[in-house]
Amino acid sequence: MGADLYINSLYEPQRGRWERKFEAAVKHRDSLPAESPDRTEAQEQVDHCFTQMRSEGYFRDPYNDWDLLWHFGLSWWDDVIPMLDEDCRLTADAATRLLTMLTEREGVFGERLSALGEKDEQYFRDRYVELRQFLNLAVALDEPI
Repeated sequence: MGADLYINSLYEPQRGRWERKFEAAVKHRDSLPAESPDRTEAQEQVDHCFTQMRSEGYFRDPYNDWDLLWHFGLSWWDDVIPMLDEDCRLTADAATRLLTMLTEREGVFGERLSALGEKDEQYFRDRYVELRQFLNLAVALDEPI
């Protein structure tokens, strides 16, 4: 489980371009015996197509130890869901408020990351950049998430 965020005007066309390729790659992979040396390459093609489907207008934050918001002392459930509109969307104004909340809690984020190893710390810093870019894009497009 996790928070799956979409900017539909970007996500849907990209998903549409890759969905058939993904389904074909899955079908091919599944047609191969489990012990087949070709299965590894086929799985790589499945992974590639899946990644491409979600390469635009999509951000995911899992509900586990790799949850980015938790490192800010925030929760998708407690802090973001109450910001959703009646259609369960995060409006551009709400995305701006979330960006402000994140900025205000960068000290908490830094403290929590200081307890991690260098590789994990960099992972979360990179994810923060990705989330900010995603939210800023939604705001720039004036499109709900």
